Amino acid sequence: MRIISSDLGKEKGKLNRFFSECIGAGRAGEVMRHNAYEQLKTVQKECDFKYIRFHGLFHEEMIIVSRDDDGKLKFNFRYVDMLFDSLLEIGLRPIVELGLMPEIMAEKEKYVFWWKMNVSMPKDISEWESLVYETVKHLTYRYGEDEVKKWYFEVWNEPNHPAFFSEYTDINKYFELYDGASRAVKRVNSDYRVGGPASAGLAWVSETIDHCRKNDVPLDFISTHYYGVEGAFDSDGTRVTRLKPVEYLTDAIKSRASEICKKEGYPLLVTEWSSSYSPRDPIHDSYVSAPYLLRAIRQCEGHADMMSYWTYTDIFEEVGPPPTPFHGGFGLINVQSLKKPTFHVYSFLNKLGDTELFCDDESAYACRSEREMQLLLWNYVHPETEMSNKKYFTQPLPAKQLEDVSIVLSGFECEKAYTVSVETLGYKMGDVYNAYLDGGFTELPTREEEKLISAKAEPKKTVITVTSDKDGKLEFALPQSENQVDFIKISL
Repeated sequence: MRIISSDLGKEKGKLNRFFSECIGAGRAGEVMRHNAYEQLKTVQKECDFKYIRFHGLFHEEMIIVSRDDDGKLKFNFRYVDMLFDSLLEIGLRPIVELGLMPEIMAEKEKYVFWWKMNVSMPKDISEWESLVYETVKHLTYRYGEDEVKKWYFEVWNEPNHPAFFSEYTDINKYFELYDGASRAVKRVNSDYRVGGPASAGLAWVSETIDHCRKNDVPLDFISTHYYGVEGAFDSDGTRVTRLKPVEYLTDAIKSRASEICKKEGYPLLVTEWSSSYSPRDPIHDSYVSAPYLLRAIRQCEGHADMMSYWTYTDIFEEVGPPPTPFHGGFGLINVQSLKKPTFHVYSFLNKLGDTELFCDDESAYACRSEREMQLLLWNYVHPETEMSNKKYFTQPLPAKQLEDVSIVLSGFECEKAYTVSVETLGYKMGDVYNAYLDGGFTELPTREEEKLISAKAEPKKTVITVTSDKDGKLEFALPQSENQVDFIKISL
């Protein structure tokens, strides 16, 4: 029998909340939409992230830059102000992705995404530096130096990837962009934080550090991306993916990025991560993704300073508008604002108290606050299948029953009755995708049907009363099935 034990009096220290430092969004223009912003407010209320990162700040729909009659650049930050004001209003600071290239400045007509983001070098590198400088200067004017010092400026997105940079085979071309942007940021304020390379697959980490040191170029942090399936960008949502064991992701982060950053003295920001890089991968909708995420987060603790899940919403258009309610989108919430199991994972993590307690189980958190103890526990069983994600995770996937887990907790008052509240995720427990399948829908559900599905998307809730023994020990058992997550609260 699995036994999870902890003691109220044995404190490990302050809980490392690196997992909730940042959340991803598709692009700036999407976040400004009413439904997407309302969803973001829900995410913030229940999951409480500190930062948000997105593409497309320099895209044409944000109308930052144009030319006057003489051909010189002129700037307009009204939409940027609208966006950043709304983010700060709900307690989110931006990781400002400096990129990609405004079309009027671009050397080539080379694009990525359905919404056409230009991925080429500028015709004139001095104009690129001017764009960054004027943007950061304006942000400073509007929000003040003390506020902007708390932000991050990240140069470009995945410059080592053929989809995201026309010169992806030439790292020195990226360094031209990075050097100009980082120096422009520091011209505004030397205390502002700037970094990169925001690379795909943990690449270019050592090279970026070496380049910046040799050339006296500012570098305050390293950022990079990694996903839980082999491969890269899914340009049309048709690539075949197969989920790898969690260690495929976590071991790579530890050995190929964390070790280097620790040795060289730089914070490591994993500014994109997920079970899959594809916005059409049904693992994102499956209840199996909940324990997968928790296992990955737990294993990366102490190795990454930030893990930014990609993304908070399925209102996301890299390969075009979402075609169906459940299409394998990245989001914690789907287009109809239905909460996926991954949403509840971050909600549970947010409910953990700030003081972590020692716990002898690697798949559990034990924490406390002033009037409550919390336990978050999970079991992850990796699928044993040769099927692709698109075939495997679109099935119902009933979970096998496991032996009960025994909870043994010490440090309570002697012979006292305690209320124990349990919220459970698993097969058909907080499992919105299977609720949708059970409904037999062949098209978008009506608003009334959405309400019914939404209710079934909530975790299963159980309340029991447990009395401590004469030594102040509290013991009880919980039924378990494969890939189950339990969040337990005990009022003190």
